[in-house]
Amino acid sequence: MEKDINVYINSERLTAVMKEEEPSCKFYRLSEELHEGTNIIITREIPAERDSTAKYVLCSSSPEKLSTAQLKKLHMIWVLPLTKGLVRFYFRRLLEHIRLERQQTAEYKEYQERIMEMAHQDYLTGLATRWYLQEYVKNNEHEGNITCIYFDLDNFKKVNDSYGHQAGDRALAATAEMMQREFTEGFCARMGGDEFMIVLAGKRDITEVESKVNEFMSKLLEYYGMTKTMKELSVSAGISQRVSGDDKSIDRLIHESDVALYQAKKVGKRCCRIYVPTMESAEYENMQ
Repeated sequence: MEKDINVYINSERLTAVMKEEEPSCKFYRLSEELHEGTNIIITREIPAERDSTAKYVLCSSSPEKLSTAQLKKLHMIWVLPLTKGLVRFYFRRLLEHIRLERQQTAEYKEYQERIMEMAHQDYLTGLATRWYLQEYVKNNEHEGNITCIYFDLDNFKKVNDSYGHQAGDRALAATAEMMQREFTEGFCARMGGDEFMIVLAGKRDITEVESKVNEFMSKLLEYYGMTKTMKELSVSAGISQRVSGDDKSIDRLIHESDVALYQAKKVGKRCCRIYVPTMESAEYENMQ
C-alpha cells in the first residue's frame, strides 16, 4: 500500500481546494506540529529552519530568506502570487514527481533484493551459492568446530552429452533436494557445475560423519538407478574438519575437502575419503 503524501498548508481556502483535487493526500495546517513525514509545505512565508522537514515547498516569499543548508535540502518552487491556479498546477507536478520517485525507489529496492537473492541462492537447485557459503562460515567462526563435506557427481558430463542438459539439470535438482532432506542440520551449497558442499557447524565425530555420508551416497545411487537418464551417475565425497583451536581458514578447509574428494575419485569413485595431510601430493598440485 502506498504511503500517504503529507501536505502542510497555512490557508483554509487552499486546503479545501487541495482536498478536492487530491483526496488521497493527508492535509495538515502549519499550526499543527510538523514531523519527519512531511512531503510538501504550501505557505506564504518561508518555513522556519526547524520546520523544514519537507523536501518540497510552494511559497510566495523570496527564497533569499532561506539559509544555504535549507536551499540544498529543499526543492523550492517560488510562486508569486500564491493563486489557486498556480498552486494547483505546481502541486500536481510535485505529486507526480513524488510518486514517480517512490516508484523508482521501490523498483530499485526490488532490483537490489533480487540481486542479493541471486548472490545467495542458486537458481537451479535452491541451495546456497559458494559465495554465501563462505559468508555463512565466516559468520560462524565462533563455532570453532566446522566440518566440510565436498560432493561431486561422477559421469555427469556423460549424462549431459547423452540425454541433454535438461536431464543433467533434473539430476542436480534431485541431488540437492535429497541433500537438504538428509542433512537438515547442515548448510548446503552448490559450489558450481556438479559440485556440492555441506557445512556442519559444531563438534562432530568425523567417523560418524563419514558413516552418514556413505549412507546418503547409497540412497543417491538407489535413486539414480530408478531413472534411465541417471543410471550412470554416482557420487564421490571428501571430508575435512577444523577443530577448536585450529587456525584454518574457510578457503583452506574447502581446499582440504577438495583434496580428499580427488583421492576418492582417484581410487575409483563412488566412495568417500577423509582428508589427511599426506594426500597433498605433487600429483594433486599438478592437476590444479
